[in-house]
Amino acid sequence: MQVISAEQVLLLLLSSWFYEFASAVNQFGRISPTEYILSPKQIREFQENGCCTLEDVLTEEEVCDIEVVFDKFLNREIPVPGKDFCDMSKDFLTPFEQYSIVNCMLPTRYHPPFDNNFYEKLAGCIARQLHPELQMTKDYDQFLNKRPGKEDASFPLHQDLGYWPSPEVLGVEETSTCTFSLAVDDSMEENGCLLYLPGSHIAKRVRPHVPLNKSREDGHALTIHLTDEEKDAIRLAPARRGSVTVHDEFVIHGSNGNRCADKQRRTYVVAFRPKKVVDAERKIGFTHSHNDQVNWDTFNDLLPSNDNR
Repeated sequence: MQVISAEQVLLLLLSSWFYEFASAVNQFGRISPTEYILSPKQIREFQENGCCTLEDVLTEEEVCDIEVVFDKFLNREIPVPGKDFCDMSKDFLTPFEQYSIVNCMLPTRYHPPFDNNFYEKLAGCIARQLHPELQMTKDYDQFLNKRPGKEDASFPLHQDLGYWPSPEVLGVEETSTCTFSLAVDDSMEENGCLLYLPGSHIAKRVRPHVPLNKSREDGHALTIHLTDEEKDAIRLAPARRGSVTVHDEFVIHGSNGNRCADKQRRTYVVAFRPKKVVDAERKIGFTHSHNDQVNWDTFNDLLPSNDNR
C-alpha cells in the first residue's frame, strides 16, 4: 500500500479545488511565466493515449532565447565530452560531419546557467498536474536536431523504460514519467515529428528491446517489434514551434527521418520522474549520460545473484 503524506493530501485537495475554479472561469493554458494549466481533456488524453500535445506552451520570444543556447551546442561552441555528443541513430564513432541526428545529452550539466530555465519550470508545473500525488522532479534533459534532408534521421519505435534501469534494479516500484519535447522548429510529418501507438502504455509492460547496432557500446538506439495491426494504428503527434508533446514511460513511440531539404527539426527534451526514482537512479550511478559506467547492458549485473536472494 502506498502511503501518501499530509503534504500530498493537501496538494491533491488544492489541485481539485483549482481545477474546479479553472473550469468555472475557463482559464487553461499559459497563465503566468511559470504556470501552464492543463484542461481536463488534455489530462484525459495523456491518461488514455499515453501522449498528448500542448499548444503554445512557450512564446516566440522565449523560443528564440532557447534557440540561442541550443545553436551554441549544435555549433560546438559549448563543449560536450565523450558520447554525450553523438548521433543517436548511428555508431558512436561516426564523424560529426556525417551526423543525421545531432544529440546532446544533459545540456544544463554542461552549461549550468541554462539550468532551471522557464521551460523547465513550466514542464515541472505540468508534470505535477499529471501526477499530483507524486513529488515529480527533473530527471534529465536533452537537445536533438534532425538535420535537413536526412531521411535516415529516425528513432526506432521503443519504450523509454527500455533504456532505463528497471524497478527491480532501482528497488522502487514507481515508474511514472512525463517526458516533454519542445518544438524549437515546427515538428511535422515531413521533417520527422513524433509518432506513437495510442494506448500501448495501458498494459504497463516493457516489451523486449534489442540494440539497433551490434551492441550498446557501438550505438545507443534500441528497437522493438510491432505487429502489422499495431503498425497500422500508429498516430502522428505534430507540434508547432513553441508547443510541446508529453508522453509517459510505457507508450511505444519513435519518429521517421527528415525529408525536408531546407528544414531542420530541433527538439528540447526534459523528463520528470518522482524524486524517489531519480534518487534511486543516482544511487546506482545512472544519470542518463552516455558516458555513465552503468548502462542498459549492465543493469542486470546490479541485481543480487540467485544464491543471495
